[in-house]
Amino acid sequence: MSASVLVKLLLLEEARRIDMLRRRRKRFKIRSLRQLSTDKDYIRIYRLNFELIKDLEHDLAQYLPPEPSRSDGVDNRTKPSASRAIRAVVNALAHPGFVKKHIRLPHNVNERSYVKERFFKKFHIPDILGCIDSFFVTMVRPKEDDEQFNCGEGYHSRKLTIITDSDLNILYVDVKHGGATQANFIFENSTIRTHLEKLTNEGETLYLLGDSKYTQRPYVMTPYGNPKTDAQKYYNKLHNTAKNTAEKTYKVLKARFKSLLVHRVFHYDPDMVAKIATACCVLHNICNRSGLPVPSLEEDLRKREMEVLNKLKQNRSNDLDEECRFRDELADRLWCER
Repeated sequence: MSASVLVKLLLLEEARRIDMLRRRRKRFKIRSLRQLSTDKDYIRIYRLNFELIKDLEHDLAQYLPPEPSRSDGVDNRTKPSASRAIRAVVNALAHPGFVKKHIRLPHNVNERSYVKERFFKKFHIPDILGCIDSFFVTMVRPKEDDEQFNCGEGYHSRKLTIITDSDLNILYVDVKHGGATQANFIFENSTIRTHLEKLTNEGETLYLLGDSKYTQRPYVMTPYGNPKTDAQKYYNKLHNTAKNTAEKTYKVLKARFKSLLVHRVFHYDPDMVAKIATACCVLHNICNRSGLPVPSLEEDLRKREMEVLNKLKQNRSNDLDEECRFRDELADRLWCER
């Protein structure tokens, strides 16, 4: 036997030995995994407790594709099949029929009155239906139409718009637009704006609270850019406290699902990114309404998040003068009733 053949055989044997060693280490790690025996374990890993996972499995069944048959007895849990499973679950969670079950605006006067009362008890502002804000969900540069997703500083994203109630539940979600789209444009061209305008024209008093990215409307209350009177300053104080509900909701959402952190870029196409963001909002509502604890966000992640967000600050919108009287009326009312 020649020396070259002997060397090749030795190399093959060494490769086989290393492969076997890696397999044994992997099996040891799997056997050493901590058993999921308590709700705390399940929440730590999956964000939901065991009971909610079982309920979710049952509710999603009608939206999931049938499982592939394994008549050959071979375990097909490869990386491609895992990726398909993730897509299938995300598609199910983001299915319109499933989303409507967990994310919806109050449908009638009684439901809207309940939400308004909850806001008033916490923040002392009457007739608030929700708080609106928008955020970036970053992703790799898409292959097509990348300009509509370019949000600056080399980042590309979807724009996630949410409306939240006083208890940090998400009542409305919109992820149809790219990161380059202004928040106010998204709202002005949304079905929710049309809905609120209709209710206002019918005589119902209700408001969304938004920051200065949004245009002041009879049904959208924004802060004064330069408050002059005591009433305006008092209004801004109450407005800022209540409006932060939307930002707080998104912070909780990111703490539960750290893949939404702006510096953690999704390596998916824009459609899949929109579905993932929607799925996270659905799961957030399930967790929040069940009173599950919120995981902490590590300090290094929080700092990195703020660094990127400071680079991606959104442009502000200008108020329409003819609409500002509605804000003035509310400010005067709050000052008189303080």
